[in-house]
Amino acid sequence: GSSIIMVSFASGVGTCADLDELSDQAVKQQARCPARQPDAKTKARQAFESVGFDLNESQQFVAYANSFTGRRAGKLKGAFRWLYLVLVGLVTGIVAECIAYSLKKVTEVRTHSQDWLFDHGHGLWAQYLVWLGTSVALVSIAGLLVCYVEPIVAGSGISEIKCILNGIDLPNVLRLRTLVCKALGIVCSVGAGLPCGKEGPMIHSGAIVAAQVQFANAGPVIRPYRLTTESRDFIAAGAAAGVAAAFGAPIGGVLFAVEEGASHMNPRILVRTFVCAAVAALTVRTFSGPMDGKTAWGTLGTEVPVEFGRFTVRRYTLMELPIFALMGVCGGLLGALFNSVNTRLSKWRMRYVGARGHRRFVEVLVVTVVIVSINFFAPLAQGTPMTRMSNFTPSQKLFVNLGGDAIMELFHSEGVIDAGMLAFFAVVHYIQSVVTYGLGVPSGLFVPALLAGASFGRLVGELAQASRWGAIATSPGLYALVGATAMLSGMARITISLAVILMETTGEAVWSIPIFLTVMFAKWVGDLFNKGIYDIHIDLRHIPLLDQRPEKHTLSLQAQDIMATPVTTLPTSATLAELIALLGGCAHGAFPAVDPESQRFLGLIERSTLSHVLHLGKESGVFAASMADLPTSDGMVPYEDMVRCRHPQYPSVAEIKGLLELDDYGKAIDLTPYINTGAYTVQRNATVTRCHLLFRSMGLRHLPVLCEDHRVSGIVTRKDLVDAAEQLEEPEGETETQRSGGDGNSGGSRSGGGGAAEVRQIGPRLLGRPTARRVASVKSPSARRDGCGERQQQKEESGALPPERTSSLDDISV
Repeated sequence: GSSIIMVSFASGVGTCADLDELSDQAVKQQARCPARQPDAKTKARQAFESVGFDLNESQQFVAYANSFTGRRAGKLKGAFRWLYLVLVGLVTGIVAECIAYSLKKVTEVRTHSQDWLFDHGHGLWAQYLVWLGTSVALVSIAGLLVCYVEPIVAGSGISEIKCILNGIDLPNVLRLRTLVCKALGIVCSVGAGLPCGKEGPMIHSGAIVAAQVQFANAGPVIRPYRLTTESRDFIAAGAAAGVAAAFGAPIGGVLFAVEEGASHMNPRILVRTFVCAAVAALTVRTFSGPMDGKTAWGTLGTEVPVEFGRFTVRRYTLMELPIFALMGVCGGLLGALFNSVNTRLSKWRMRYVGARGHRRFVEVLVVTVVIVSINFFAPLAQGTPMTRMSNFTPSQKLFVNLGGDAIMELFHSEGVIDAGMLAFFAVVHYIQSVVTYGLGVPSGLFVPALLAGASFGRLVGELAQASRWGAIATSPGLYALVGATAMLSGMARITISLAVILMETTGEAVWSIPIFLTVMFAKWVGDLFNKGIYDIHIDLRHIPLLDQRPEKHTLSLQAQDIMATPVTTLPTSATLAELIALLGGCAHGAFPAVDPESQRFLGLIERSTLSHVLHLGKESGVFAASMADLPTSDGMVPYEDMVRCRHPQYPSVAEIKGLLELDDYGKAIDLTPYINTGAYTVQRNATVTRCHLLFRSMGLRHLPVLCEDHRVSGIVTRKDLVDAAEQLEEPEGETETQRSGGDGNSGGSRSGGGGAAEVRQIGPRLLGRPTARRVASVKSPSARRDGCGERQQQKEESGALPPERTSSLDDISV
């Protein structure tokens, strides 16, 4: 069985050495818990912190929130929010346009250099060496940024944004340095000729731009958007703006933020997100046409970074709908195959290559040389002599054009594209996309997947048009559109947002039925084999992201089966020495507050709040000389002071100690104003399904589990929910995993199973005084683990004494 540890600290003054000894004792006590050491997956999962979006109902925050009610400050906050949403959309659109314009110029220079070499009589190998040399030079910049500067910029960034919007705190994802590396890296990796898309990085860039708003003021109001809910809403709006900037699709951008990222949307947030996305789309339409020389300044056309043009034939027959559905099935199969092969390749990379360093950089160079070489010589397979690159046939241009231009060719080319070359390109590009996704460069998946699917779809359309069915009423370009839809939906399992994005980029709502039919069949078939590619890469990193809906078997599990124990609790008042020792001895993200007499649950105190209170308490004058003087001290640290100090980030224990003098450790503080009294709780017999739904819908970080008498029995975090779903598939007897630190409030193990529960109590004198240790064996009356005192039956052992009760009302029970 697992164990409950109850530790008590008595009020008193100790030296700094006493504090260090106390912290060491707390850590050693955790190590004595008889639990299995965590495996590699659990350790990786514990490295990630969560973010809570629950409403804070402490006296401190309520006073802060009421200061905006009916006042000029509240109106200023709302007005500046709209201003910042417009600015986020504007900056995101400018960033997207800069990426698209730079990439266009890089491609033009490379193509013109090839034409110049051909015109001046240079041979094939000279052209190849220049083409390869420029590709290697460009990809070296992208690889250096990933392998030696900021590894997080690899990939599209959509997986990371999805995690952040659902409450996972990933470091360095939203920094300005990441934005610079991402934007520069994607220009170089796509310009080098790799099958990458710039659309995913644009979404990531929009989220980074939006995240900077949390550091802005609203006039005289200091950083009002530092709240986790405010920051989350801005990041969701920035991600939607990134989609809108990439495709000129504001509605699709909003739906993408809802479908892939946010589980918290309501009509008010949707309106804000749409405004931000609309401004981004307006920005790219304002600049794209004039910068490309296609329209005059002030004229808004259809030019956006990725635009697929209008179809001339706008009809199809009922007989073609089964063909579209079958193409959706094929897209689901190909997407599932892509995900499966890429998963195995990613695991190999994680094991033998690593996230950064020389090995990953060398892999980037080798893969680039192989892909660029294949794409350079592949056009010669058509049997035509080498000519100017600008004079290539449509099938030859597929190998050297940018993804968006190649897709336009497949959608709208009136002539017949060579079927053999088309099939050859489709297979080659599909394999290259599998290898490239996960490479050490910034790379998106949207356009490579769309191009692979469009190639297969165009091939089907060409074959259908050449047949004698007589049922083909549309052009082969529509089949390319359906194939592109099927492939991307089969890989990423995106449905409604993908359908709307494609309708907005083609300007054709008439294709809604074929697109909807295709995406649903592709998703249904793909889900039979594996998850979407973004979710797979999240799982590969062992990020504790909860699925949108709980597994069916969680309905038969109860909270007491998965909750973490022991639970470190706090009283309503304590000395600074006790609190600092507590923070130094654990890494818990929050502490349940209990009544000192009855031990009944009162609410939650976050670690960040407690750290800031200790850091700012002396300046705010909230420290009392002793515990006896606390009733006369009714002040509290203002919430705006914590925001000014970058809350919810918080100072370390060393920084707190640096501001305190030796005499301050004996002072006391009232913690009542900082307790979130409205924190969600569940009873021990609540189902894990209910816990899962609470976490997903309310954005929780901690969920205390209470006994019938309202005492704290355990605590549930998202890591417990993820572990429970995985451990059900493990062999019996291997389901108990030690947890510590991170979000959980646990110093030992997860509860579960039956058997005896062991209680260890460390005596009340730990600050420079002798320590008494009493151990008693207690058996649970039921097969389920019982963490509550009244429901345990004591059984004395030889030489063991009953556990002592803490007599002081000022003690901290752990």
